[in-house]
Amino acid sequence: MLNQLLQSFEGLDSDKIMEAVNLVINNRDKIINLVEKLPKLLDDTGNTIESAGQSAVRASLVLTGDGKTLGGVDDLAKLAATALDSCRQELQSIAGTMNHLGQEIDKVRIPSVQPKFIDVVGLKVVGGLEFGESQLVDNAADRLQQESKRLEQIGNDLLTVANQLRGLGKAMDQTGRDLSSVGQQLEQGGRTLRSLID
Repeated sequence: MLNQLLQSFEGLDSDKIMEAVNLVINNRDKIINLVEKLPKLLDDTGNTIESAGQSAVRASLVLTGDGKTLGGVDDLAKLAATALDSCRQELQSIAGTMNHLGQEIDKVRIPSVQPKFIDVVGLKVVGGLEFGESQLVDNAADRLQQESKRLEQIGNDLLTVANQLRGLGKAMDQTGRDLSSVGQQLEQGGRTLRSLID
């Protein structure tokens, strides 16, 4: 057996082997101290890592929701985006109504009667009546159409914000899922580290 052991060291530098042995012998108290403390260090480190994993999983629930009672950021963003879409549709409806109303007001004519004067021996005398009509409001359609275009632009801006909210919600949801995955891996790593001392 001793021969086999010596053969396994053939080709190795004996000075380096002696150096390593001396290093161990000279530091045996420190090595023993480290070995004695290693189980507690592994346990403490494992607990810390597992606790960090649990915190990460809990934090991820804020972003993704728990699938039961707690909604995530994506749900909130979708809800806000839907509300903005609804506002946009209402604004478009109002804009269309304003445009139509302006056109209808422009069609309203008010009858007018004005005296028609004739000159009789240097005097102006009413010689008849001139019938006509005038608009109720000048260019109502143009003014209301301008306002309706402004409302449509506001609606388009709301649509942009709604789409950005939906995108943000999806990104935050994915971040939450990634954070949950990291947390689960940390928990597993902590348990594995602690299992080394069992």
